[in-house]
Amino acid sequence: MLPVVLILMAAMLIGVFYLRNKTDEANRVYAAEAAITPKPTIAPPAIYAKPTDALLRSGSVGVEVQQLQTKLKELGFYTGEVDGQFGGGTKTAVVHFQEQHGLNPDGMAGAETLAAIYSAGAKHMVVTPRPALPASGQDLPMLVNRTSSIPEGYTPRDLVALKDVVPRDMLILKDPDVRANRQAVEALVKMIRAAQADGQQVWQVSEGYRTPARQQELFNAQVQQLIKDEQLSEESARKAAEKTVALPGTSEHHTGLAFDLTVPGYFFGDTPQAQWLENHCFEHGFILRYTANKEEITGFLPEPWHVRYVGEAHARFMEEHNLALEEYLALYRQ
Repeated sequence: MLPVVLILMAAMLIGVFYLRNKTDEANRVYAAEAAITPKPTIAPPAIYAKPTDALLRSGSVGVEVQQLQTKLKELGFYTGEVDGQFGGGTKTAVVHFQEQHGLNPDGMAGAETLAAIYSAGAKHMVVTPRPALPASGQDLPMLVNRTSSIPEGYTPRDLVALKDVVPRDMLILKDPDVRANRQAVEALVKMIRAAQADGQQVWQVSEGYRTPARQQELFNAQVQQLIKDEQLSEESARKAAEKTVALPGTSEHHTGLAFDLTVPGYFFGDTPQAQWLENHCFEHGFILRYTANKEEITGFLPEPWHVRYVGEAHARFMEEHNLALEEYLALYRQ
């Protein structure tokens, strides 16, 4: 009986020793974590940056934003309240400063922009006189967007099948029966010839004229895809779909003057063809309709593949003055 008691007592002593060691080890771990873990705070973190080494953009707040607004106000770019909040007015002021100083007009005050703003060479705001518009306001490009739909019963004029007009093997036609306005197709042929002369050989027309009925099919398909992939409600999916697919009646493809140009097997925005279009399409009467710096105006996310024929005079003017079609037509209304 005595050996059994001794064995039990020994087991208890070993257990106590083990638990004490584990407790001591845990205390050491907790002490180490407490030394490197910041104390919690109930205040939300402030978004700010120093003028010399970081970034100020929409949503930033703090003293650094006040300093930025004060400096931009001194230079004549900012007319709002110096409140330390980087909102729309501050972003617009930054964009104007960047444009006037040859910087990328992204509306964000990064290291390069901040250095220029606070430098001795920072220039005061230059009020650009209203540009002289092309000779006549007649024959203006047709505006089709989210708020300006095509008239009921509208049919574009002079539609032709590209396969009957485009030289053989010049373009890949995703849809062999794709159609578009004859004048726009003829301008497209000239533009592609120029691009191919510059070494950009492969081009595909993925879309041309599109009926409202076809647009409805595409919109419905996008809604269903979002419901399936993103688990969205139908209402949420419709709102999300409107960012990338126009509602029937509001697509530029209804005019017969718009093309989606692609390169098979590649995301078009990453191709040299996309860069060529950005640099040269205006020379042939086309505009890139949806660009990154005009999203709030056009209502669409950037589409580097979507070109719209407006005629050379209009296209050159919009390119020279960095205008979206909405802005350009507003000049005539004013």
